Amino acid sequence: MKNLVSSVSGLRGIVGPGINVEIIVKYASAFGIFVGGGKIVIGRDSRPTGEMLTSALIAALEGVGCDVTDLGIVPTPTVLLNVRMLDANGGIIVTASHNPIEWNALKFVSKKGIFLNKSETEEFHNLLNRENKWVTWDKIGSYTKDEGGVKRHIEAIFNDPLILKDKISKHNFRVVMDTVNGGGYSADNRILKELGCEVISINNTPSGVFPRGPEPVPANLKMLSEAVIENNADIGFAVDPDADRLAVVDEKGKPLGEEYTLPIACYHVLEKRKGAVVTNYSTSSMMDYVANKFGVPIYRTPVGEANVVEGIYRYNAVIGGEGNGGVIYPAVNPTRDSLTGIAIVLSFFADKNIKVSEIKELIPERVIYKTKIPAESINLKNAINKLKESFKEFTISEEDGLKIITDKNWVHIRKSGTEPIVRIMTEGKDENDAIGFYNEIYKIISEA
Repeated sequence: MKNLVSSVSGLRGIVGPGINVEIIVKYASAFGIFVGGGKIVIGRDSRPTGEMLTSALIAALEGVGCDVTDLGIVPTPTVLLNVRMLDANGGIIVTASHNPIEWNALKFVSKKGIFLNKSETEEFHNLLNRENKWVTWDKIGSYTKDEGGVKRHIEAIFNDPLILKDKISKHNFRVVMDTVNGGGYSADNRILKELGCEVISINNTPSGVFPRGPEPVPANLKMLSEAVIENNADIGFAVDPDADRLAVVDEKGKPLGEEYTLPIACYHVLEKRKGAVVTNYSTSSMMDYVANKFGVPIYRTPVGEANVVEGIYRYNAVIGGEGNGGVIYPAVNPTRDSLTGIAIVLSFFADKNIKVSEIKELIPERVIYKTKIPAESINLKNAINKLKESFKEFTISEEDGLKIITDKNWVHIRKSGTEPIVRIMTEGKDENDAIGFYNEIYKIISEA
């Protein structure tokens, strides 16, 4: 179905023709059976369709005998952490993350507090058409509203010794926080205040009507940049609607680009706790620079948080994540987590006592140019074959679409797991270099 995408990243669709009450009931009831019933923790972002779909979700879970604990409108990582802390059998988040407002989605969480991997997703999907799944009236599950999810999340972050809470508080950062009217509207502001920051909040009502593009990419952060300058702030933070991705704006109002968030977090963690690093094939080579600086191995996985987390466990990594601003610090929460990201980034700058704009002196900048084209507009197989032939003398990986690493640049081309598009990313020493390499790549694939 064109308006519905099912992958390791969950189930996403345009509300109505794609995802609807019928689809929610089908998937939620199958998930309840898959985890064996018991307690299921749920939460959602602030999209206008969230309440309707959550109502269907609750009914379906109760109908197969699950006890539902509802955290309300919270960040996605808050749900994952609470699945573990509340000893639940699983969790579901109603959120389409960075997708436009007409989309909504379900993200499925195992009892480990991580997203289902590929094999678990396949096993779960085998139950989608099961008949005779509804329990009798006396075995219907219960419903509990739980408003303590964010409190438990923040306490878990502050309990980690690498989070320099006292040092941050003494620094008295002035911070502008842009939560895009999404699921982090309360939580991201709350952790900043508890860290002793002076907080200026923008776009922080849970209306789900996004006042900017939902992705925290530089092109969408004009309001945040202006607010940083107007308020003479030390730093600006922006998240996406479900608050798992984090982007940084410096004190001059210039977005660092979401690719910088993870290298900053890695620098802080690796300086104090050595260990492997895991990220995906689309993430900046700034990660390689940081890993090499501290003499630790770096491993790459296919795109998708579940894949990165699986790699983190496989290599016993101390930190990892995705270059879209997704910091994964497993000591606190093995998922992309903007709250943990905020605490680590502020710990870094408080510890180094440098301005945000000075980061490029510690981590030399590399720039990624990100584009996407409709999937039906390209013969992906032919394009990949033509690129492989054109760059056969360079390093090539086909574990996730196609990645080619040349002496000065890299390109990653892959089919999206969340939208009916093909993503093309190129990296260079600056924007012009990255765009120039993209033009070279596009010329080749357009002839495929």
